[in-house]
Amino acid sequence: MAITVSEREGVVIFKLSGRIIAPGIEEVSETVSETLAVRASPVKLIFDFKEVTAMDSSGLGALMKVYSDIYPDGGEIAVVNVNKQVKNLIVMARLITVFKNFENEEDAVAALGQ
Repeated sequence: MAITVSEREGVVIFKLSGRIIAPGIEEVSETVSETLAVRASPVKLIFDFKEVTAMDSSGLGALMKVYSDIYPDGGEIAVVNVNKQVKNLIVMARLITVFKNFENEEDAVAALGQ
């Protein structure tokens, strides 16, 4: 599991790769927390799942934690390049309306950057 962080037009992009499952989810949580600690609210985040091979409920829980931390201050989360397994997990958890879903990074940056 790996995560890289970049920024485009004021939107923070987290590119995830590998398996987003326990116990490795701590790396994602720590990286996101460290990144958010130096940002002013409201934050706009994109999670890119292009290189993700699997995700379990702990990965989904970590995303929900990030959402619950940033939403009260007007923050937003978008997901891009979501594969079928991850999308099914998000749909089954009834979170499809919580995370904005885009086909690619460009569309997500354009929507969140407004």
